[in-house]
Amino acid sequence: MLSLLFFGLLSLGHDTVPPDGPYLFYEDDKVVARWVDTESRTAHEAEFTGEGEDELPNFPSFRPELIDINRKFEQITDVHYEGVSRVAALSDIHGQFDTGRKLLEANGIIDDSLHWSFGDGHLVIVGDIFDRGDQVTELLWLLHNLEIEAERAGGKVHFLLGNHETLTLEGDDRYLNPKYRTTASLTGKFYGELYGPTSYLGRWLRSLPLVVEINNTVYIHGGLSKQMVREVKSIDRINELYHEYLIDADDLTDVTHDSRRLELMHGENGPLWYRGYFSRNGFDAHDMSYVLRKIGAERIVVGHTSFTAIHAYFDNRLIAVDSSIKFGNVGEILIVDNGDYFRGTINGERIPLAVSTK
Repeated sequence: MLSLLFFGLLSLGHDTVPPDGPYLFYEDDKVVARWVDTESRTAHEAEFTGEGEDELPNFPSFRPELIDINRKFEQITDVHYEGVSRVAALSDIHGQFDTGRKLLEANGIIDDSLHWSFGDGHLVIVGDIFDRGDQVTELLWLLHNLEIEAERAGGKVHFLLGNHETLTLEGDDRYLNPKYRTTASLTGKFYGELYGPTSYLGRWLRSLPLVVEINNTVYIHGGLSKQMVREVKSIDRINELYHEYLIDADDLTDVTHDSRRLELMHGENGPLWYRGYFSRNGFDAHDMSYVLRKIGAERIVVGHTSFTAIHAYFDNRLIAVDSSIKFGNVGEILIVDNGDYFRGTINGERIPLAVSTK
């Protein structure tokens, strides 16, 4: 049964801030939903069965009918796709749910009810949903829902893990919005525990890849440095290394055979933090050819490094899609339509992507 606190929540006015949550936890032989009202600073919980009788507050993007509490979350290993006619990609939304929703709706990815409307197209989130903004939970549930709806429509959602997802899963909250410090305090948990191995969202996040390849284009949050591709020549192995060692790993002090690779994965030349493509004298067209040859791809799409718009470099072989959505009310989405590249604006305009040789 719902807690008495829940009924108190229902009596709040319509102008109150939506509750934060829900966070679903596997506890003993049941699933418990927890959420908080950050205005009244109260915590709430109820058993969640996923059988239709559950009553929860009106969360902006949570859809109980799409939750399978018996779902087996297995690491996604199929990360190569060919023959995809339409792809959309954006990154670094950083808790800006309203801006992300406007971009997706204006460019035909979702409808005005937050349902998938991109048919058999693929949507790639190139990392960094977490931190900075105050609507992270809403974004996570939206992407979770779209992943399921896209699959049913013959499409696909690829939510790639970025450095801020990794920070959260590792328990590093240095970039956390104050709202979520309140949530953590009210639930009696560290923020990272809300996405721990015993939570539904935590298990989902741990199943997601770091990198995916679509139509011979590699999508990855930070990028692939020359140092990285010398050590690891396939995106499959990069995904494996990430899941083996970076999240919930045991003590790594005895790991010696992959020590160099692990150092790279964590560091500034690794796939989560790399910004070397945009260094004035540190990376050139020859280097771009080298990286692409090593991984057997034609193009790389990255986030992480912020610009005011989507930009292409090195004859369209590198595309940067972090368009500063994190600031709110601005941003763009990359649209690839049958081989043509566009910058999709928040007003739904499609601007051909200018090709640069530098």
